[in-house]
Amino acid sequence: MQIASGKRTTNIILFLAIIVLFSSVSLFAANAAFAVRDEIYTGVKIGNIPVGGLSEAEARTKVTTLMNDRLAKNPLILIYKDREWTIQPTEIKLSVDIDSLIKQAYQVGRSGNIIQRLQERYITINKGYQLPINFAYDKEKLSEILTSIATTLNQEPQSAKVVLNGVKIVSIPDTEGLKVDVEATTKAINDKINTDSLPYKVSLVVNVTKPNIVLEDLKSIDDLIASYTTQFNSQNENRVQNIRLAATSVNNILLRPGETFSFNQTVGLRLAEYGYKEAPVFINGKLVPDWGGGVCQVSSTLYNAVLLADMNILERTSHYRPPGYVPLGQDATVADNLLDFKFSNSSEHNIFIGSELTDTHLTIYVFGKSEKRPEITVAATDKKVIEPNTIVKQDPDLELGKEVVESEGEKGFQVTTYRIKQLNGKEISRELLAKDEFPPDDRIVRVGTKNLHDQK
Repeated sequence: MQIASGKRTTNIILFLAIIVLFSSVSLFAANAAFAVRDEIYTGVKIGNIPVGGLSEAEARTKVTTLMNDRLAKNPLILIYKDREWTIQPTEIKLSVDIDSLIKQAYQVGRSGNIIQRLQERYITINKGYQLPINFAYDKEKLSEILTSIATTLNQEPQSAKVVLNGVKIVSIPDTEGLKVDVEATTKAINDKINTDSLPYKVSLVVNVTKPNIVLEDLKSIDDLIASYTTQFNSQNENRVQNIRLAATSVNNILLRPGETFSFNQTVGLRLAEYGYKEAPVFINGKLVPDWGGGVCQVSSTLYNAVLLADMNILERTSHYRPPGYVPLGQDATVADNLLDFKFSNSSEHNIFIGSELTDTHLTIYVFGKSEKRPEITVAATDKKVIEPNTIVKQDPDLELGKEVVESEGEKGFQVTTYRIKQLNGKEISRELLAKDEFPPDDRIVRVGTKNLHDQK
């Protein structure tokens, strides 16, 4: 039994050895046959183009014909949402180094030592061997095209806003900001070209920016709570320019419940580099040219509008001299890094501030939620006029006894202002806003002391 079993095992081993021998002989014969033929080995592909069994010249012709046809029929397509841009391969000089690919294809199974060559040939014949196609293109030209596309797509974010259309409150939706990332898009195109086959479809890389105010923020705003208008001289161009810049800065402002508004932070520094010009302002009681003259009219107009809207005043300073564009005691002066005007939204809902400028008038609007509110007025009481002192100066260069008025002086004022709230015709509260004092400017008279006898 053991002798028969051993003999059977020997026969099986011998049979397997014969199979291996014949397979090896066949493999070596096949490899030998290919080795002496001047053809690319069967199973080799360039991309998805079979070139096995072809000479280098035949493979070159085949690949060139197919690639030219594919490039002609398959442009690069860039996509963003429902928009498409088509780039023809010729526009960016998209090309393939076919000669290099043919040489690589021919070298498959012909490089390395004998074992490496045999192994590579076996794999190629039985499983196939694919060479990737690497495209080249004009990167500068692609960048130019992408930049051109970006100019048609890029846009700054636009906040939602509230406008007054006659007597109707209209909310205008927001718009997202879009900016094409040219560098990231170029990388995506490069990756696509070198990993996928034609046709190429690539999504543009676009950075999206949300605006500061979206339509959802305005859903409860349906009423004009308050407004205030002041007048200015349109002939003073520099002052009008400053008013326009500051009014634009306080336009389309959203304040949520409890949030604080700072005029200086919102408007920024009033400097020439930001477009502000010199215009008359009061400095130490004197009217002199200075950068940003006229901006205080915007802060004062805003002050009165938010007073009537029942907002909480946090910081307010009166001018040295009372301006003529608001009633006495109802001004609010500002100065860079020194004096600010601040208030907070003391309501339970969002409010929206808008400004409107005509040739001669500035109006500030405060929009909010429609609800029953008390009637608000601002009243000035305890007004007092302070007469200027007269200062006499002796002038030795003026004839004896002669008087010359050097300065007429300015009257001063004292005033107390209140915010009064009435409901159904009855006063429900009286809030002290401020006790302001505007000091007078002295009247100055020069009196001559020159001795006429001394001249003789």
